[in-house]
Amino acid sequence: MPKLLGVLESQKQLGGASYPPTLERLTELTGDTLAVTSKALTTREAKGRVLLSRAAGGKKKPAPGATLVLLAEDLEAVAQSDRLMEVQLQSARTADAPAVELAQLPKGLLPALGRAFKAALDQRIADRRLPRAIGALLGKKPLLFFLADAVLPAAGAPARPAATATDGAARRAAPDGAGNAISNGPVTSAQSGPGAPPISFVDRFDAAFSSLDRASGRLNYVTLHALRAALPDIPRDTFDTELAALRRQRRYSLDPSDGRHHQMAEAERDAGIMEAGNLLVYVARRDDA
Repeated sequence: MPKLLGVLESQKQLGGASYPPTLERLTELTGDTLAVTSKALTTREAKGRVLLSRAAGGKKKPAPGATLVLLAEDLEAVAQSDRLMEVQLQSARTADAPAVELAQLPKGLLPALGRAFKAALDQRIADRRLPRAIGALLGKKPLLFFLADAVLPAAGAPARPAATATDGAARRAAPDGAGNAISNGPVTSAQSGPGAPPISFVDRFDAAFSSLDRASGRLNYVTLHALRAALPDIPRDTFDTELAALRRQRRYSLDPSDGRHHQMAEAERDAGIMEAGNLLVYVARRDDA
């Protein structure tokens, strides 16, 4: 428990997408197995101090990738957070039914958290205040969906993750001086047509992160190596400078990996950024951006 509490407190200090971590991510950060971490969270010492967002039903254990681990004192704050809404929507949506009724989102949550979350959802709908990646269709039974799912692919095109507009609306192309442009598919370095304006690094990075994150299950952890590979025309120094600006703007954060649950390949380590003795290899989008 002391180690678990220490990790949770450190992730809370990082904020944004780092807290609360999923049970799966907490296991990776502690360096233990999922069984060891889960057992520690059921001890008498843990009760009253640490909560799981999803309640176990009978023999059914909470899905580690869809279950958040939070300090009990943060229940109200987490209930109102973008992070919980995005995790619940991702858990409830399916490829065949990407739009989810508002009433379905609190299902499966710890009762106290579910009640607070439902109240927060109702207020956010009334205030027209949703995360940038989520849209809503209001009516008798409001539907919530990821904006990336609201893209109709061309006829005959293979299904693929679509880029998510980070400001809640489709972005217009903006010049970055490098002649680059993107569409709703993979990030490319080609312009979309004669005289088409190029796209900015920020928009290209947002689109690359959204596409890669969707492809990996929306865990909000994408490797720097994958992002560099998605933007091959951008020099490393330029990439790092632009990413540093996004971090100062609190749009993204970087995290290290202990290597126990995912053995980093040499290319993944080489793509990392060394800071204060830590090799940062994962990128996460901050919810408080």
